[in-house]
Amino acid sequence: MKKNTFALIQTFKDLIFPRNCFGCESPLNFYEKRLCLSCQIQLPLTSFHFTHKNPLFQKLNLQFETMAATSLFFFQKEGVLSNMIHLFKYKGVKKIGYFLGDWLANCLLESTFFKNIEGIVPVPLHSKKQKSRGYNQAEIIAAALSKKMGVPLYKKVLIRVKNTTALARLGESERKDEVNNAFQIHPSFTLRNQHLLLVDDVLTTGATLSACASVLLKNSDIKLSIAVLACRL
Repeated sequence: MKKNTFALIQTFKDLIFPRNCFGCESPLNFYEKRLCLSCQIQLPLTSFHFTHKNPLFQKLNLQFETMAATSLFFFQKEGVLSNMIHLFKYKGVKKIGYFLGDWLANCLLESTFFKNIEGIVPVPLHSKKQKSRGYNQAEIIAAALSKKMGVPLYKKVLIRVKNTTALARLGESERKDEVNNAFQIHPSFTLRNQHLLLVDDVLTTGATLSACASVLLKNSDIKLSIAVLACRL
């Protein structure tokens, strides 16, 4: 009886305030939340949070020392995930970022490898790019993680001092050159003996995260783990 009542109420609400799928943007059924069932089954989940030395960990650990690393999804150039990330990153649909960040947080809470995180650090945008876009997508993801995990958000720890060109257009070696010396520790922040979680939206070569990590790990007391929404291996 309660289920039938809920279905009727939600169906009525959807007539007045239609809810659309984050993936395909089609109308949701009363029993669907944020994603339709068709889009849910298309999402390429990694389940990396259950395995310590997963492929992402191994890839990053060749570039810098990391305690743990995970990605919610495998990155795809086309399809549901690509559309969601595009809407979130470039079209101002920030609620997708909070939704995916909350999903990622649930995975981290299930994992035994992210239990001792003491601070969450988003990869920063350059001030000009953030002003143009209106927000930093990595900061939105990190804020969702902070809220769900109960861990402080350090959104001013890193600053991007170099306004890098769009890395998607560059090769691996060019990306490394472009982000070299692109980041600094904010002068007001004193690094302490902490286990930090560095957060970004999409990882391809790992050049950006490696550049951020090289700055953070100059302090030998810092331990670093990585979490991203999607990765390309």
